[in-house]
Amino acid sequence: MDYTYTVDEFKAKMLVYFRDCEEKRLVFPDEAGMLNFLDIEDEEYEALKTEPGYDKLIRWARRRRTSWLERRLVEGGKNSAGCMNALKQEKNGGYSEKAEGPKERKLIVKIEGVTEIGGKK
Repeated sequence: MDYTYTVDEFKAKMLVYFRDCEEKRLVFPDEAGMLNFLDIEDEEYEALKTEPGYDKLIRWARRRRTSWLERRLVEGGKNSAGCMNALKQEKNGGYSEKAEGPKERKLIVKIEGVTEIGGKK
């Protein structure tokens, strides 16, 4: 498949997109906005996720979006709930407010001289 950008062009264009969002401070660098800025279709983006070079950049972009949201969340304010909702999306980190409970474990105690069920020692 022919892609719109080489890996280096893709990286450069993504950096411009994130810089543009940072300059506007309150503009979240969302995935859809990035794809519009890059002028690529969803199908191409999905294919790039598994291509060497592109895959690393896409993971980097995801971490950068997650970082952006986490920083705004920690700052508090009226946008905190929106940041948390965005962080719950898989493409932005896949956060969960549900704490995972402890894993079930089995404890077997053998006492010397006590017979197990069935007459075994």
